[in-house]
Amino acid sequence: MLIQEAVKQLLSLSSFLKQLKGNDYKLNVTTLKNSSIGKHVRHILEFYKSLLFTCHGNRVNYDNRERNLVLEQDLKFTLEYIDTIIDALNQISLDKPLQLSSSYNGTTYHVETSLHREIAFNIEHTTHHLAIISMAIPIHFEYIKLSETFGYAESTIQHIKSQEILK
Repeated sequence: MLIQEAVKQLLSLSSFLKQLKGNDYKLNVTTLKNSSIGKHVRHILEFYKSLLFTCHGNRVNYDNRERNLVLEQDLKFTLEYIDTIIDALNQISLDKPLQLSSSYNGTTYHVETSLHREIAFNIEHTTHHLAIISMAIPIHFEYIKLSETFGYAESTIQHIKSQEILK
C-alpha cells in the first residue's frame, strides 16, 4: 500500500509536468524564491534515487545526492526518470532494515530505519515540494490545471473529506 501511494504521487507529478509549455519547467520564478519547478522536481527525484539506486549496503544518505542538473532542465529526461523510479518501486517486495546517515554541524549521525519508513519519508518530502510548486502555478502558469488534492498530504485530504461529510 505504501509503495502504491508513492507511485500514485509520482504519476500525479508526471501528469502535472506533461502540462508544462516550452521552457516553463526550467523558468526561475519569484514565487519559488527564484528557483524553478525543475529544481524542485530534481530535488524530489534525487531523494528517491538516493534511496533506491545509491543506497550503499544498507546505508542511505540524502545529503550526498548527485544534484544532476539534467533533471532540472530536460523535461523529457525527467519524465523518463520518473518512470524508472516507479519501476524500481514496483519491484520492491520486502521491507529491509537500513541505516540513515545525515550530517549536522560537521557531525554525521546514523539512525536505524527501514526501506518502508524511508519510502514514507519520500512521500512526505514529495508532498512538501508539490505544495510549494502549487503556490506558483496560479501566479506564473495559470494555464495548468491541478487536481484539487495536488500538494496535499493524504491525512489532510482525508480530513477535508471528513469535514465535508459533517457539514
